[in-house]
Amino acid sequence: MRWSLLVALPALALVLTAPAAARAQTPAETARAMLRQYQDDPTRIDRARDLLEAAVAKGAGDDVPTLVALARAWFLYGEERAKTHETKIAAYERARDVAKRATELAPKDPDAHLWHAITLGTWSHAKGLLRSALALRDLRKEVDTVLRLDPKNIDAHIMAGSIARELPVVLGGDRKDAEEHFKTARRLDPRLTGARIELAQLYVNMGRYQEARQELQAVLDERAPTDRARWTLKELPRARQMLEAIRDKN
Repeated sequence: MRWSLLVALPALALVLTAPAAARAQTPAETARAMLRQYQDDPTRIDRARDLLEAAVAKGAGDDVPTLVALARAWFLYGEERAKTHETKIAAYERARDVAKRATELAPKDPDAHLWHAITLGTWSHAKGLLRSALALRDLRKEVDTVLRLDPKNIDAHIMAGSIARELPVVLGGDRKDAEEHFKTARRLDPRLTGARIELAQLYVNMGRYQEARQELQAVLDERAPTDRARWTLKELPRARQMLEAIRDKN
């Protein structure tokens, strides 16, 4: 990183005026730090979840950052740690309920609505309800709310693209709209490889195999992924599987 005098002086001023004792981290901050590299030690997910549940039990049940972090911890537990279908559903249900509570407390918080959308989607998928009219209505409503509150929310663009890609046309599916959302997410963060994975899946669905290969190869070649944990555990294996599946397709 290049430092100029104009940058260094304000930074130095912050150091000189900082209190002698650093502020203690909140449970949400501690949990987020624990989850940053959970691919190295998946039990960090359990510890982060337990820390946040303890904070809620001690009175943080109305603290939105704590609830949002807890929703993510339960989501990751369902994704990476749950051993049975039933425990996955229970984890996603707890994540959904916690995230919904966060939206009720902070109706204009895009992160709360984002995690409600994510957890509602995963819970609905695990229950086999994702294509039901009611589940889709609620899911699209949450994604639309996130994009209204934060038009540059990358994860919301990926979710909006996935919904538009998977739905039949009669239910609002639109491949062109899906491609726009995925490309917007890719433009906003080229190193968030999940956007490339989902765009590649769209191209596969459309028979645009060369473009799909380009996106998947970019996932494999990425050396500084934004979400290294998910890239390591989910996206690298999926990219390899998808490339193998379309190896002979033109």
